[in-house]
Amino acid sequence: MKTCFRLIPFIVFLALVPARAADAAIASTLVDKNATAGDAVSELPKSTDPLIDPLTGTPYIAVHNPDIVESAIFIIEFKRAHPLEHTLLLTGEIHDVVAGMVDPAVAYTWKGKVYFHSYEIGDVLIPYGPEQVSEGYMSRLHQAYVTLMRYYFSKSCEIRHIPWPMPEEQAYQIGNADKGPHVLPNELPGDTEDIQAKRVEARLKKLGLTTAKAVFNVSRTDKYGKSYTCDLVTFDFGDFAYRWAPSGCSYIGLASKTYLPSMIDSIIFSIDYQKVNPTERVFCFLHEASGKGHMPGLTVSTTVFTKNGQLWFHHLVPGDLPSALSLNDLKDSDKVIDADLAVYGPALKKFEAQDARLRQQPPSGLKRYLNGYQVPELSVTGVLAELQKRGVEAKITGDPDHPELLFVWGKRPYTYQPGLGCFAGHPVQATALN
Repeated sequence: MKTCFRLIPFIVFLALVPARAADAAIASTLVDKNATAGDAVSELPKSTDPLIDPLTGTPYIAVHNPDIVESAIFIIEFKRAHPLEHTLLLTGEIHDVVAGMVDPAVAYTWKGKVYFHSYEIGDVLIPYGPEQVSEGYMSRLHQAYVTLMRYYFSKSCEIRHIPWPMPEEQAYQIGNADKGPHVLPNELPGDTEDIQAKRVEARLKKLGLTTAKAVFNVSRTDKYGKSYTCDLVTFDFGDFAYRWAPSGCSYIGLASKTYLPSMIDSIIFSIDYQKVNPTERVFCFLHEASGKGHMPGLTVSTTVFTKNGQLWFHHLVPGDLPSALSLNDLKDSDKVIDADLAVYGPALKKFEAQDARLRQQPPSGLKRYLNGYQVPELSVTGVLAELQKRGVEAKITGDPDHPELLFVWGKRPYTYQPGLGCFAGHPVQATALN
């Protein structure tokens, strides 16, 4: 339900209260650093480096029109640094994919107070309580952010003697070119469009958003019919998919579903299935993944099981598939793997085409799209718990910033790496953490 937001509370703090690196920003600042939001005073830490976020200790992404990218990065890194604080992504209501432009910001708590974080206005103290950083206040908070952002923009134009309001097309072109007022940095020395796209992709993947993908030299047409070429980065964050471009960010649909690597799924399935069906059998054929795009040494499983006298291939996606093989055929692993690929390839292609069409809908279609689907825990701790629950020997190894999971299956060691999959053998220079 939409909530009307009164502008009166903003009169109290229209001076804004960013008190971080963002204060000394590229844009003209309106900030009175001694200003307050009601009786509250900002307690955010300050930084001597305008490229570093002092709340997370990490660099701002510093690309043009980062919007949702900056918001996603801040949420992940802020929560890691301050697990007891709360964050809430604000995008406003999205009614369709075609008009999926978003004005994102993050509402977050800090020492009992609430702030906005965004590329345009930096970090601003607002007169809300920590309990209001919740889904029930999303609409109201986003309306408050948009009002504040527009005020900032209009006052910045006034300081620069830029006519305001300006014609819609002029405002659109200024936004596309990222020439409007903003507080956080939008480039680094020596940047090119390609460098920025690669930086976005690498940063998101490092934070665990493994679906991030950069595409270069894409031909596009703006809303006024003007053609241009740019680089894009698409990625899933939470339940939704977004696209970054130097001209701005947009919502592009529902996030694709994620699944356990086939080897981990094979272990879990084989143990659970035989426990429930003791007279049936499961056969796991471990082998190196074939085809382009796979890392060398990536181990996958072709899993076959019996069900009422018939053999089936087990797949989380697109689902279990019937097999024409006999038990005697299972003596030839190559024949089994080839037979599985022959039916799995076409079935997966059909499933992915259907899934892609289903994802092209607004957020309101999420529940219908998920249809009971539960996001698996893909972290090393999550997979460790699932394996240990089933009696599989496993332990976390590696650097704390890049943990891996060492486990034993069929008397052989394997290593699970989040975002990559499973590999035969011990990790290099592994150090046990548990």
